[in-house]
Amino acid sequence: MNFRLTLPMLALLCFLPLSLVAKATIATPPKNFEAVYKAKYHGISVTATRSLRTAPDGSKVYEFEAESWIADLKETSVFRWSQNDRIVPIRYRYERTGLGRDREAVLDFDWATNTVINNVERKPWKMEVPLLALDKLSYQLQIRADLINERPLLEYKIADGGRIKEYSFEVLGEEEIDTDAGRFKAVKVKRVRENEDRQTVFWMAKDWDYLIVRLQQVEDDGASYEIDLNRATLDGKPVEGY
Repeated sequence: MNFRLTLPMLALLCFLPLSLVAKATIATPPKNFEAVYKAKYHGISVTATRSLRTAPDGSKVYEFEAESWIADLKETSVFRWSQNDRIVPIRYRYERTGLGRDREAVLDFDWATNTVINNVERKPWKMEVPLLALDKLSYQLQIRADLINERPLLEYKIADGGRIKEYSFEVLGEEEIDTDAGRFKAVKVKRVRENEDRQTVFWMAKDWDYLIVRLQQVEDDGASYEIDLNRATLDGKPVEGY
């Protein structure tokens, strides 16, 4: 069947808001950033950083690092954006060092065969992954991309622990959040779980690319921690509250 742009259809497009016409064809990914967070966990001070940068080959590198006197943690996700701003993971790496047992895990994604090689403690094995699967770090960035482009939050499929997990989220509304970096208008997003004893909640700054300005985690045993934004830059510009 041939498609023709008729006069009535053209007239309808002319009266549509330009923003709606643009969003049908153009999506916007989150900008590069670097953010520093402060937290206390069981009385221990923790400094954490999140950053997004562009590698020389054009891929994106998203990193999370947390440092304390007990242990250090680093997660790295290397990925590229698809044409509709969906994350296509290439490699995920997890490293934990310090007191206790060190741990390392690497996931390499092969989208030609829709598989991922899980290499945990140098014991690799392969499993199939569905389209749009993410790693356990990059899903946070995909949520931001979906909010930026006014898309509904999906059920995100995460390759983690040798299996595919499904993460669901809901937007609870908007709040104003006070942090060391200032006061922000934020969208509150909660992970939906069957076990309500465990909770994960994000606050993302509307005026700053939905950058995470606060994260709260409650564990099964009631232990909880909160990470608040201390300072950040977005696309090379200082992030400032009001």
